[in-house]
Amino acid sequence: MFKKLISIQNYGRFSNFNITQSDWDGTFSKTNVIYAPNGFGKTSFSVMMRSISGYDALITKKTTFDTQGTPSIKFIVDSNKELTYNNGKWKQHYPQIEVFDSFYLEDNVYIISIDDNPERLNLFELPIASEITTIKQTLASKTDELTRIRGKIRNKRYTLKKEGLKKDEIDKNKAYLRLAKSRDTLAREITDLEHERLALPEGQRTKYIEKINKYLSLFCDSLRLTKIKAFKDSAGKKQRLVYSLSIHGHEINIKQRENTSLKYYLSDGDKNALALSFFLAKFDLIPNKDKYTVIIDDPFTSFDTQRKTTTITQLARLSEQVEQLFLLTHDLYFANDFHNACITKPLSLKITTKNNSSILALNNLSVAMLTGFNKDLKTLRDFLAGNSDEDDLHLREVCRCIRPTIEGIFRIKYYNYIRENQWLGDFIALIRSSDPKSSLYRLKDQLEEIEEINEYSKIYHHSNPNYLEIPISPLELKNYVRRTLSLIEII
Repeated sequence: MFKKLISIQNYGRFSNFNITQSDWDGTFSKTNVIYAPNGFGKTSFSVMMRSISGYDALITKKTTFDTQGTPSIKFIVDSNKELTYNNGKWKQHYPQIEVFDSFYLEDNVYIISIDDNPERLNLFELPIASEITTIKQTLASKTDELTRIRGKIRNKRYTLKKEGLKKDEIDKNKAYLRLAKSRDTLAREITDLEHERLALPEGQRTKYIEKINKYLSLFCDSLRLTKIKAFKDSAGKKQRLVYSLSIHGHEINIKQRENTSLKYYLSDGDKNALALSFFLAKFDLIPNKDKYTVIIDDPFTSFDTQRKTTTITQLARLSEQVEQLFLLTHDLYFANDFHNACITKPLSLKITTKNNSSILALNNLSVAMLTGFNKDLKTLRDFLAGNSDEDDLHLREVCRCIRPTIEGIFRIKYYNYIRENQWLGDFIALIRSSDPKSSLYRLKDQLEEIEEINEYSKIYHHSNPNYLEIPISPLELKNYVRRTLSLIEII
């Protein structure tokens, strides 16, 4: 588990971040929600976490622009050990990290990609670990032997060529032929073992289809996988799974996939549903999912409300099953809904900026979700209570909130009398001209107070071309904020 983040230097938007710059102490929870507008560093964070699983070079690919330094990162992990990135590599790798992001979506829509490291078991090999381990060990031994024989063949050809033999004579040389025969035998044995290794987990791949279809049925009723065929990619580090797909009852089989482009058949929402189903289904097959750290970066691109709700439900369920989960999103409402759906309440963070660097800070979702009247009213209350800064920029924001807060309470209380295109000056005129039968008549005693507050707020309103040049007295502003809040109670 990632217990604490200490610092990020010269990496992506995080050019100079350490926890002393934040109101957050750096400690993560089991489940963590990180909100940030696009372009603030969500992708940098998810790429950083992916690199910890064994991809050191990803960090240098996102070195901060125009920096003179190199990326440097420090975490505290289990047992209070330091996990650092320095000089182009992590001190230690944690392979049990799974990331769902735009890169995963790109790699897993048309062909499913499964990590296939020769030194450890992949998703489908876990239930038959003993058989597969034996095959992998045999493969490793025979591959090493094949490498040695190929070296001997090269040396033999070189020696025979130096002795003056021509190509056809070399090809008929008995010693050379024995080596070539051994090479060819080993190559066939390796090919057979690879085929056996791919064939043995067929039952697990069938289970994977079933799990994928279970999630697809939640996201949409028009898509269904019917078959999967596995093969190794040319680099040998991944298994590629090509699938047959039923769309609205019409099946596109593996052979037809050669001439049919799912890129044009599938909507963006369908592509997201497929990729997310592939990702979630993996955790129904992994026996030790409680050892995994999961990073989800903006999972609902192009999803409608129904799919969005399902996504939240499934991710909240996953957060209880894995060791640790990080959800990154640019959608404040999604962050709030996910937070509310979790049994174990997440830590809520946001990525913001300070001194030209992205930083992580605490995010009070209940406050962040406030809009309009409620948000302006809280700004006034926090200022009067001394819970906010008194720099010039914030003082002007407090001034700005006075007028719309009064207008807001008028619109709530006197919704039958106030039109959308009327503002505080209009409200004052309505009060002045009201008769005893009007609900506004009782505010005539407050008319002078309303006018004075209105006149003060107009000085700092953007309609005044010089409003940014007029100095603000914090003491005077507090007086008017106090009067505004008292007026709101009366209205």
